[in-house]
Amino acid sequence: MSQPDHKETIFIQDQITAKPGKAKEVLAAYMERYAPAAKEERGMTLVSRLITPPMWLNDQDDQGNTLVITWSVQGAPAWWNMSFHGRRNPAVAEFWKSIAPLIETRHRSFLSDVADVESLCNV
Repeated sequence: MSQPDHKETIFIQDQITAKPGKAKEVLAAYMERYAPAAKEERGMTLVSRLITPPMWLNDQDDQGNTLVITWSVQGAPAWWNMSFHGRRNPAVAEFWKSIAPLIETRHRSFLSDVADVESLCNV
């Protein structure tokens, strides 16, 4: 019996609003301490790193930058694998705890093309 070909792309989007003047530090920590294991251990592919507003705000500003970092995995089995390994790895929780003093809010979303939803629901 052949294995199904998982062509659907699932996007994992981290939206992190840094405290004023802390976005560079948050991004550096994320890329140095979170990203390598996301790629190597959880099979995630980095798609983009965006920032709003498109300038580095400093600690004199009344708001901080928001980083929008997007990853992808192929198909529901890869999403479940990524999710399972991330939740069971204490280093992931420790990373988020360590940068908590630098951030105002963070939110993770999971997205797909609407054309892939039916196939993703058939697991």
